Amino acid sequence: MAQPHEEKPLGLQIPPVPLGVEIPPEPPDVGARALSVASRLLAGASVFFFLAFVFAYFYLRSLNVHNEWKPAHVKPEQGFGAAFAVCLVLSALAMILAGRRFKAEDRAWITPAAAGLGLGLAAIVLQCIEYTTQKFGPTDGAYASVFCAWTACYLLAVLATMYWLETNIASEFRARREPAPSEGDIKNPDALIAPGLDAAVFYWSFLAGIGVLTYVVLYLL
Repeated sequence: MAQPHEEKPLGLQIPPVPLGVEIPPEPPDVGARALSVASRLLAGASVFFFLAFVFAYFYLRSLNVHNEWKPAHVKPEQGFGAAFAVCLVLSALAMILAGRRFKAEDRAWITPAAAGLGLGLAAIVLQCIEYTTQKFGPTDGAYASVFCAWTACYLLAVLATMYWLETNIASEFRARREPAPSEGDIKNPDALIAPGLDAAVFYWSFLAGIGVLTYVVLYLL
């Protein structure tokens, strides 16, 4: 059992209360720390998930069973791939700028955040359009199966991250219009917008880097 004088390694904790006393609202520092740690854990999990596709690509390419690794007609559109990667990079940069403006208490941070969100959604649209124009499917060789599975899973991750970023933008609009009450389980819920945005921007920057790696491996190698 932890002693009263024992230092807490994870920042502020929920203060102890005697038995029979109502538990006070959770300090916002606890939620902020949890968001920061969770975004790092999610980044680590994403590495292991997409590493499976990297391994499959190089392993199947090295085997090249019956010389059917990449048939002649299996050629992804370079233009779509390059535009996809550019949208990812610009979106991540816009979100990083938005995060810095938020920390500087610049209310105009919404503008680059909206631009980053739009560019992320544009990347999803570009990849979906490419699916409708490419002349191969997941059954047209090992490369085609890796390409379709890798890009599809990546699109789902991007879509989920865009939703995460959008919730932070929506929370800011709500806080400006009508601040959240502090009578709930969390003391000053609006204070979690900053660490929530920081966690989302960190993960999106990381995921955008994985997207650039995806482009290099699938389109350029």
